[in-house]
Amino acid sequence: MRRERKNWLVLSVSLSVVLGVGTRVYAQSLTWLGILGGGWSKAFGVSADGAVVVGEANNASYQPRAFRWTAAGGMQDLGTLGGGSSVASGVSADGAVVVGWATNASGYDRAFRWTPSGGMEDLNSTYASLLTNGSYLGIASAISPDGRYIVGRGTNAATGRGEAFLLDTWRTGDTNGDGCIDDSDLLAVLFAFDTPGTGSTRHEDINKDGIVDDADLLIVLFNFGRGC
Repeated sequence: MRRERKNWLVLSVSLSVVLGVGTRVYAQSLTWLGILGGGWSKAFGVSADGAVVVGEANNASYQPRAFRWTAAGGMQDLGTLGGGSSVASGVSADGAVVVGWATNASGYDRAFRWTPSGGMEDLNSTYASLLTNGSYLGIASAISPDGRYIVGRGTNAATGRGEAFLLDTWRTGDTNGDGCIDDSDLLAVLFAFDTPGTGSTRHEDINKDGIVDDADLLIVLFNFGRGC
């Protein structure tokens, strides 16, 4: 009797899956994203849930422009840095931060970051203190899922070469990326204290030595209040 009941249960579940009764049906789909008034568009990046897509499309004047697309808002032109063209190449997991490159008023390509609140910003201006004289960030090609790390290509004046770069955009001691080093960062380190981690996957391990300890706590305390 028990075996018959089990077999009947398996058969019932199987039929429910086949017939779609009491189950959620997932369907494949294809969405054409449109254009910005020109003749073509290209997509280069997508958020973790597929809700935000970024790329490049030419506008009605046939100038290539970075775009951010959502189902609700369609394709949005992200603008430029004063020049005539831009390309969006990467987006954070939540779709809030977009990176790429755009021409400035002098006609040079410069790496940018775009957010809904801040618009398009030149990374060379925002992080000028990290660049030696003559160095610049020309192209931002990708961003980490949490929006913290940006990679791309620039010119290293110290070596005179075009080189790949890794930019950490968070302040020292900032564990959640909100720009302010405060109680939330202090509590994050305390709750993670004495646990393993690395700086790229566990933001509480601020000095990236593989463990959350006194050194990380002191970094937060020494930088407490910055950016607030």
